[in-house]
Amino acid sequence: MTASSYEPSSPQTHVAVAPVRIDPARILFVDTAPALGVLLAALDESEAEEIPLDTEADSFHHYFEKVCLLQIGVGDRAFLVDPLAEGTDLSPLLERLGRRFLLLHGADYDIRLLHRGYAFAAAAIFDTMIAAQILGEKEIGLAALLGRRVGVALDKTNQRDDWSARPLSPAQTVYAAADVVFLPALVSSLRADLDRSGRLEWHREECERLLRSPLDGRERDPENDWRIKGTNAITSRERAFVRALWEVREARARELDRPPFRVLTNERLLFAARAAARGETAADALFPGRPLPGALAHALDAAVRTAAPLPAPSWPGPRRGEVFAHEPALEKEVSRLKARRDALATSLALDPGFLASRALLTAAARLVLKTGQMEREALVSEAGFSGWRADLLTAG
Repeated sequence: MTASSYEPSSPQTHVAVAPVRIDPARILFVDTAPALGVLLAALDESEAEEIPLDTEADSFHHYFEKVCLLQIGVGDRAFLVDPLAEGTDLSPLLERLGRRFLLLHGADYDIRLLHRGYAFAAAAIFDTMIAAQILGEKEIGLAALLGRRVGVALDKTNQRDDWSARPLSPAQTVYAAADVVFLPALVSSLRADLDRSGRLEWHREECERLLRSPLDGRERDPENDWRIKGTNAITSRERAFVRALWEVREARARELDRPPFRVLTNERLLFAARAAARGETAADALFPGRPLPGALAHALDAAVRTAAPLPAPSWPGPRRGEVFAHEPALEKEVSRLKARRDALATSLALDPGFLASRALLTAAARLVLKTGQMEREALVSEAGFSGWRADLLTAG
């Protein structure tokens, strides 16, 4: 079967779905040096070439996100590693994992998290989310894929738990273990379809590109970091208040190690900005509803009073994306490439945006206008395309 003729499996081919059942004896919690030694020995003795891996973090509950749990599958056992346990040295574990072929879902998040916390670098991975995208799956979440392809119904109730809290509940333990216990079966299903459709090489290239991409977080951008959803739809004067209030919220969130939305929601921040722009200064009018803590209320009041006298030239304008209106030739070429992309995506049963984003199409269009042609190697080296995407776009 060729890539152009592949179609995702139909709903009629789904396996029967059953609740997760994992033998508790097969789940080992690693929070001591001896327990870590058991895991290291299991990895050293395992003949398996591929190791399932997942992480749990605490970004929903803390400002400074950190790894709170590592889930590792070795044979028929799930090891839940507690990096927060006193005296836990993960370096020998991460050194071993860095040499193995890792199975992950949404690997970009886990790899970046581990790199930021431990300078971890993976050698090779199979990302089930990328595989699902390449196969044109409509739902690419782990729970949806396991239900569709493995017949396991994951309970995602614990997804947003505070994973830094101890001890873990029995439900959390099963939830964490399930994320790695069933990964090999999912990988087997996805890999078979990738091979059958001639897209296995596409997946390999995407995984390698992910591992080569910069892993450090983006640099701070004072000009734009404060722009929350909705700021483009308000006036420039209102944006001046948003910026001032956002800075207070950010400082308070760092101080308390809480996510910003738990200090002050975006909705309340935008409401206050609009009211302040109308000249309102009373705290209960700016922030109706649940009273704010005294220190926070005082800081927000000071921010409003600081932003109020700012002159119009200092008010921030809306954030603008790349503008094409003044480049009609570019717009025309982007439209032509978009039509080609959409037709390709339809024939391949792929999401058009996954096949080639607007940014990639624009880079390709600029290349065409510059050189008068669109060559495969130039798309890769100059426009940022992966090889398989460039092959598709230049074929025929």
